[in-house]
Amino acid sequence: MAGEEPLRRRLRNLPGSAWVIFSGMFLIKFGNFLNVFLVLFLVSRGFSAFQAGVALGVVGVGAFVGNAVGGTVADRFGRRTAIAVSMFGSSAATALVPLADGLLETTALVGVVGVFAQLYRPAAGALLVDVVPEEQRVTAFAVLRLAINVGMAVGPLVGGLLSGASYTYVFLGDALFSFAFGVLALCTLPGGRPPVQDPAEAAERGRGGYRAVFADRPYLLFLGSMVAATFVYGQSTATLPLHVTDAGHDNKAYGLLLGLNALLCVVIELPLTRHTERRTPRRVIAAGLLLLGLGMALTGTVQAVWLLALTVVVWTVAETVYTPIANAYPAEFSPAHLRGRYQGAEGIAHTLGGALGPAVGGLLYGISAPLHWVVCGAVAALGAGLALAAVPPVRAPKRAVPAAEPAPAA
Repeated sequence: MAGEEPLRRRLRNLPGSAWVIFSGMFLIKFGNFLNVFLVLFLVSRGFSAFQAGVALGVVGVGAFVGNAVGGTVADRFGRRTAIAVSMFGSSAATALVPLADGLLETTALVGVVGVFAQLYRPAAGALLVDVVPEEQRVTAFAVLRLAINVGMAVGPLVGGLLSGASYTYVFLGDALFSFAFGVLALCTLPGGRPPVQDPAEAAERGRGGYRAVFADRPYLLFLGSMVAATFVYGQSTATLPLHVTDAGHDNKAYGLLLGLNALLCVVIELPLTRHTERRTPRRVIAAGLLLLGLGMALTGTVQAVWLLALTVVVWTVAETVYTPIANAYPAEFSPAHLRGRYQGAEGIAHTLGGALGPAVGGLLYGISAPLHWVVCGAVAALGAGLALAAVPPVRAPKRAVPAAEPAPAA
C-alpha cells in the first residue's frame, strides 16, 4: 500500500512538476505582503479603518472571480499558461499599488490584484492531479499545504521589516515573488493541455464548462461541506481574537495560539497523512469536520490560556486530518477535461466560506458569544453530513501520463 512506503521515498518519487508547484506556492505565500499590510498601508495614507477594510474586501471579491476564471483558463489553454498569466498579471498590478492616487483607484487596483492572484489556483491543483499518480495525491497536497504554511509563517516577518523602511518595498517585494513563480512556471512546467486517455472524455473536451460542474449533485454536496469547513475554521482569525480579549488576555496570547496552530500543522500533517489517506476520503473529511466543530465549540467554554491552547490542538488536528484529503477529493469527481473547473469550484466554495465566516460569525458573536460557538459546532456537523453524502462516481483508474512530465528543475 502507498501508506506503507517510507515517507522520504514517497517524497522523492513525486514528479518534478509537483515540486515546481510546491516551490512556487512557497514563494507567493512567503511574499503575500499585500493582503497582510494593505490595511496598514491605507491607514498610513490617511484613510479610515472602514475604508481600508472595504478595500481588503474587494480583494476577496477579486479572488472569487479569479478562481472561477482560472478554472476555465486552465482547462482551455493549459495549466502553465494559467499560472504564468496569473503570476505576471498579479506582479504588474501589485507593483502599481503604491503609485495609485485616491481610494477609488487603489481599491479598483487591488481588486485586479485579487483576480490575478487567485487565477493560478485551479491550474496548480489540476496540474498536481495530472502528473501525480492517484496513490500519491494526498501526500502531494499535504506537501503543498506544508509549503503554504511555512511561507505564510515566515513571510510576514520579512514584510514587517520592509514596511519599516517603506510600504513601496512591501508591494515591490510581493510583485517580485509573483514574477519569480511565473518565470519558474514558464521554464519548467509542461505546456499545453494534458492528454486525455478516455476517448469519451476526449470527445467532450471543451464542452460542459461550469454548467457541468454545478450539475454534479454529489460534488455540490462536497462544495457545501467546504463552505461549512471554511466558515468554521475562519473563526480562528475572526472571533477567536475577540474571545481571547474578552477573557482578559492580550494580543501576545492570541499570537501564541496562532503560532501553536502553525507549528502543529508543520510537524504532524505529513506523518498523519500516511494514515488518513488509507481510509475512505469522505469519512475522513467528515471525521475531521466533526473534530473541528468540537474544538471550536469548546472554545466558548474556556478562558484560561492553557485550556484555549488545548482547544487549538483539537481543531488543528482536525485541520490536518481533513484538509489534505479534501484538497485531493475533487479529482474523484472531475473528468480530465474539467479538472481546472472542478478545482475552481472548490476555490469558490472556500472563498464563499471565507467571506461568510467573519461577517456572520462577528454578527453572532456580538449577539451572544456562547451561542456563536455552539453554532460553529453545528455548522461543522452539517458539513460532516454533507461530506458523507458526497459519493463520487465510479471511474476506471487512470495513471498520470509520464510523457507530460519534464525533468525536474535544477
